[in-house]
Amino acid sequence: MHPNTNPFTPGAGVTPARLVGRDDLVEAFTIAVERRSLSRPANGMMVYGLRGTGKTVLLNHFASIAGEREWIVIQAEAAKNPTTSFLERLSGKLSLHLRRLAQPSVSERTKHALGAFKGFTLEVGLGHFGVGIEIDPQYLRPYTGDISLDMPDMLTTVAQALQERRGGLAIMVDELQDLPRAELSALLMSAHESNQMNAPFLLCGAGLPSLPRVLAETKSYSERLFDFARLDVLDPASARRVLVEPVEELGEKWDDAGLQYILDSAQRYPYFLQVFGKAAWDTAAMSPIGLDDAKVARSVGFDVLDQGFFLVRWERATKAERLYLRAMAVDGDGPSAVSDVATRRHTSVQSLGPTRARLISKGIVYSPTHGEIQFTVPGMATFIKRADERGW
Repeated sequence: MHPNTNPFTPGAGVTPARLVGRDDLVEAFTIAVERRSLSRPANGMMVYGLRGTGKTVLLNHFASIAGEREWIVIQAEAAKNPTTSFLERLSGKLSLHLRRLAQPSVSERTKHALGAFKGFTLEVGLGHFGVGIEIDPQYLRPYTGDISLDMPDMLTTVAQALQERRGGLAIMVDELQDLPRAELSALLMSAHESNQMNAPFLLCGAGLPSLPRVLAETKSYSERLFDFARLDVLDPASARRVLVEPVEELGEKWDDAGLQYILDSAQRYPYFLQVFGKAAWDTAAMSPIGLDDAKVARSVGFDVLDQGFFLVRWERATKAERLYLRAMAVDGDGPSAVSDVATRRHTSVQSLGPTRARLISKGIVYSPTHGEIQFTVPGMATFIKRADERGW
C-alpha cells in the first residue's frame, strides 16, 4: 500500500486520524468552556502520565475546542532550558491577540484589559510586547512588578473583557511540571482568582506523573482548582479502533492475526500504536495487512523508537547516569526502590542522590512515591538491554 496515503501519524503532539479513548475528558473540557462562557464555575483540566500516552495531543485538542468557541488560546511549553522565558512567550502570544482588540471604538472593559496588559508588561520589563497597543493613560494599570500579584489581576481583567463577546481566555501549558515555581505559582493564583470572580479563564496543563504533587507543593489549594486525569494505555477496544478505523476508511483492512500482533507489540500505548501502525501500512504490499507484514513492522517500529523516542533520552544521560538507569532496568519498567538501585551499584542511597536528581531534572525518571524511582518512558528498560547488546 502506498506510503503517501498512510493514515498513521507518529510525531510529538501530532493529532492522530482517530482520537479515541478520551471521550469523557473531551466532553468534560467542552462543558467547562461552555460553563465559563456563561459565567458559571468550572475547573481547568490537568492531564498527566508517562511519555507516549497522548497528553500533548489531548492538550492540543482542548485548545481547538476553546478556539472554536471564540476564546483566546495561548499555548506554551515549559521548556527546561528555554531561549526565552515563559513570561516572554506568554506575553508575546497574548499581545498578538490583544492588538486585534485595540480599536478606537472598544468598550470600557476592553480598554481596562488593554491597560492591564500594557501595565503588566511595563512593570515586569517586557514593555516591547505592549508596542502597538495604544491606550489612554487613565486606563494604564499601576502594577508592582511582582508577578504573583500582577499576573492574576491582568489575566482576570483580560478574561472579563472577553466575556462581553461570550469568549474567554485559555492558557495551555505542556510539561507544566518544569515551569519555574514563581511563574507556576502566579498561574495557579490566576486560576484561583478568576474562579472566585467567575471570569471566563481556564488554565490547563499536561505533564509527567509528578505533576499533581508539584502543583500541590506550589499551592495547596490547586487540587480544588482542576480536574485531574491520569493518561495510561488505551483500553483494548479503543486501541483496536486506533488501528482499524483509519485503515478501513481508506478501503483497506487487517487480518486478525496481523492486527493482534501489532496490538501486542504496541502494548496499547497511543504513540506506539501510531509508530507500529505506520510501519505495518508501509510494509504491506496489499490489503489485508497480515501476520508476516506485522512481524516486519514490529522490527521496523522498534528501530524507529530506538533511534528516536528512546535514544534521544539515553544520549542525554552521562556515563554515571546510565549506570543508574541500568540498575533500574533490572526491575523492568518499575518502579524501583532507590535502596535496591544503590545496592546494585554497591554504594549508598545518599551518594547516588545527585545522580538521581539530575535524571529527574532531565525528565528521564520521576519519583512516584518516597523511596521509589521510575522511568518516564514506557519500554525504557527493554531498550536499555537492546542498547547494551548493540554497544550503545
